[in-house]
Amino acid sequence: MHAEPFEYTRADSVSHAIRLLEEIEDSQPLAGGQALIPLLKKRKIAPGTLIDISHLDELHGITRTDSGVRIGALSTHREITNSDLLARLVPVLPAAISKISGGIQVHNVATIGGNIARAHPAYDYPGALRASEARIHIAGPDGEQIVPAAEFFCGACKTCLGESQLVTAVEIDSWKQKRCGGYAKKKEPASGGSVIGIATDLLFEDADSSRVSEARIAANGFQTHAVRITAAEEALRGCIITPETIESTADAAGNDIDTDVILDNKKASADYRKALLGPYVRRSLEKAISN
Repeated sequence: MHAEPFEYTRADSVSHAIRLLEEIEDSQPLAGGQALIPLLKKRKIAPGTLIDISHLDELHGITRTDSGVRIGALSTHREITNSDLLARLVPVLPAAISKISGGIQVHNVATIGGNIARAHPAYDYPGALRASEARIHIAGPDGEQIVPAAEFFCGACKTCLGESQLVTAVEIDSWKQKRCGGYAKKKEPASGGSVIGIATDLLFEDADSSRVSEARIAANGFQTHAVRITAAEEALRGCIITPETIESTADAAGNDIDTDVILDNKKASADYRKALLGPYVRRSLEKAISN
């Protein structure tokens, strides 16, 4: 199928893009287009105008900050997986993004901002951002705001973004001691999305310790939006990493899970997803400590 006819314009800056989104009725931003264009072609959406923001320099770049790292919204999957800075400071993020399907064409074009604005339950960014306690920078007609990832993702393909607002960056704090990150994913055979994807961010007490100061474990594809697996986190917090503690953490993962909110669709049943939870927590932990 082909998209419905639409107008096209290029924004000169973030403020210009916001003004265009506010002034032009039925308009939508265009970044990498990897999520947007298939929706246009399937005619699931039909905006009257696309506003191209893909060339805005102020939305590019992965940079060190006083507290951690800032990732511009137009940073591509490839830039994130190839970033030595992210591999060192927030290893869970490149670990997760390296598992996105689609090949080099997708990784060279698709962006973090476009991906999280789409907020599909099977996407891989949200779990990694929940696990790393990222903050999302948003710009709109009323100015800028910073929203925790826990508040940004609101449901299946739903975020807190209001009309005429754009994601401009993602910010993640660093950790002064050892940090490990891993990601384990059961792929949907057709789309490559997550039937379940587990992101693990482990913060250790000191540079040479195997005792976990903080464990952050989050799931994609498990509910309508990425969620923290708090029972697994509590089982691991303060423990020394051993095969036994990994096993007990995996066993604890399903505790206190409300089965009524687990996704149950044609991709996988709720029972199947729940059965995968413990094994994929285990795999994610093992990947984290092996890196």
